[in-house]
Amino acid sequence: MPEKRPNLEVANGVVRRIQRFLAGLERARRQPNRREAYHICMAMEHLQAGRLAESEDSLRRVDRLDPVPPDIAAQTGYNDPPTVEQLQIALDRLRSD
Repeated sequence: MPEKRPNLEVANGVVRRIQRFLAGLERARRQPNRREAYHICMAMEHLQAGRLAESEDSLRRVDRLDPVPPDIAAQTGYNDPPTVEQLQIALDRLRSD
């Protein structure tokens, strides 16, 4: 039976993946689209709540560019996704907690 990775290791891995994604956006000189922004925000929200498996799932959804859930997509607040800078600030705050 495989050992479960310690929670701290998983959390650090999620943070590194988010950082790499944001760095890639900066290198490409572009902002995240709605799908990317939604799933990155969900990954950070799950990470903050300690739901590490869900956070990893959200990152896989970013990689696959899964659609935003229909009930969320219909909300006008999600039409203006956060910028890379805003996401980086949120991640930095999350890491400092």
